Amino acid sequence: MNKKILTIIITIIIVFAIALGILYIIDMNNIKNNKPIIFSNWGKTYTPPEHLYNIENIEIENLPKQYSLEQAIKDGCFVINNNKTYNKNKLDEFVQNTGVNAQNRKEDTIRIVEYTREGDPIITQISFKIKDETYILSGKQVNKTTYILKRDNTRDRFAEEQKIIVDEDIPGEIYTISLQENSEQTKLSLELIAEIQYVDSNSKIYDSIDICSYLTNIEIADSAYFYGKVIESKQNYIIVEPNEGEEIRKSADKISINLGENNDTIYQVGTNVKITYTGYIMESYPAQVNAIKIELKSAENFEIRFYDKQPQTDTKINKILDKSETDKYDYNIYSYGGLVNILINGEEISLRNALLENKITMNEIIVKANKDLSEKKITGDTYKDGGSQIYNYENYTIIKYHNLEGNRDVYIGTKTMTINDVK
Repeated sequence: MNKKILTIIITIIIVFAIALGILYIIDMNNIKNNKPIIFSNWGKTYTPPEHLYNIENIEIENLPKQYSLEQAIKDGCFVINNNKTYNKNKLDEFVQNTGVNAQNRKEDTIRIVEYTREGDPIITQISFKIKDETYILSGKQVNKTTYILKRDNTRDRFAEEQKIIVDEDIPGEIYTISLQENSEQTKLSLELIAEIQYVDSNSKIYDSIDICSYLTNIEIADSAYFYGKVIESKQNYIIVEPNEGEEIRKSADKISINLGENNDTIYQVGTNVKITYTGYIMESYPAQVNAIKIELKSAENFEIRFYDKQPQTDTKINKILDKSETDKYDYNIYSYGGLVNILINGEEISLRNALLENKITMNEIIVKANKDLSEKKITGDTYKDGGSQIYNYENYTIIKYHNLEGNRDVYIGTKTMTINDVK
């Protein structure tokens, strides 16, 4: 090979190496500046993964100023936006992994993005870390742990003060992550679980820390649900048979639901449940889903139908169901002055048959009555006999006994029925 050709080849190699070096520098600068990297390579276009800014790739301080709802969802954040949440399973996993009752607490991080009414993201990141430092607990040497909390409201145009706050002093020995819900609101917080003896007035004061909250009945946007019946119940899992007509039944007639290693809720075989889940249906047998909510619920909508007419008996009080007929109730259920049916999924049947056939439970009826009362759809009162409750609907009344003598019976009767009528 003559020297001229060799020189040309060497020159080409050098130029090519310089070009690759320039591309590498550009790429690294783009990564540092949080810019998507797109370049042409021999006629092919490389586009980075959707998860550009997930927890593994970038810290909260380096997130882009324009952080869209779509990107936050793709990045695996737990997102709260108006009346919807996204990636709820990420929140549940974090609580399960880092809570003080977890059998083996493990390191984990979650990023929470709340969008204001104006569409501005407020970002919170919680990390649970296991330290190299140790201490003695019950005669054993264990590692110290900590929660690290970061809050960033610098994108909120209407915040009084835009800043990033970092708290790295939240000891895991005295704090736990807590997700508590009532009928109206679900609250995520870091709860203080120990009494602190402060050495002096200059010591840091530890207290529970509110993280975020959202409506309990908020729509879980990326979830699905089905109704079914528990056919096998263990401490760590249940197996549910979906009802006929449920879409998931096309995939499997048995669905296994993992309850976790520290579950303390026992679901009776035969119980009707509503399973809300996210993600895919895992094709095992029984099939498996990632359940995020288990409710003792037989139907989404039902309605009591009371017919105010005298039954063909000599008394106004008639027994709908005796507690000896089923192991689900430790009380009797009565009608007063009429007949009681229930409308479920467009089908009207007697309340007795609905209870015996597990189409509804009395507990669901009382839960709905309490909700109607709290939302002021009906009127009601609590008696000073131990807590008996009356629920006054437009066409009928429900009385749920709870007195000091141990009476827990339920009466459904005329709209004028009082507790004195059924004593």
